[in-house]
Amino acid sequence: MEGDTTVRGNPLIYDICSNLLSNAAKYGPMGGKVVVEIKGEDGGVSFSVADNGPGVPDEHKESIFRRFQRRAKGGVKGTGLGLAIARRIVDIHKGRIWVEDNPEGGSIFRVWLPKDGQGHG
Repeated sequence: MEGDTTVRGNPLIYDICSNLLSNAAKYGPMGGKVVVEIKGEDGGVSFSVADNGPGVPDEHKESIFRRFQRRAKGGVKGTGLGLAIARRIVDIHKGRIWVEDNPEGGSIFRVWLPKDGQGHG
C-alpha cells in the first residue's frame, strides 16, 4: 500500500465496495486476481476493482447498471440489482461509476466520489 486514504461518508458506500468485490469474486476465474486501488484525486476519492474475468462487452457497459440487467448468468447467483443499487448510491453522492476494459483481461469497475458533495461531469 502506497498510503492511507480515509473516506467519511454515508455507510451505504460500503455497499458499493462490497458489491464490486463480490462481483469480481463471482465472475472471475478460480484463482484469478482482483486488484483494489483507492486514491484521492480531482477533488474527490476514486476507487477501482480490477479483475481478470470475462470482461463486459462495450454494448453492455451501460445496461449492467440498470435494474435486473445481468449479462451471462452462467450459474452465478444474483438478482441483477447490485450494480443498479451501486449506481443509485453513487448518484445520490454526486459521483460517477463506470466500467472499463482491463488491459490484462477482464474489467475495471471505477467509482469517483466528491470530497465536498458537489460532484462534477
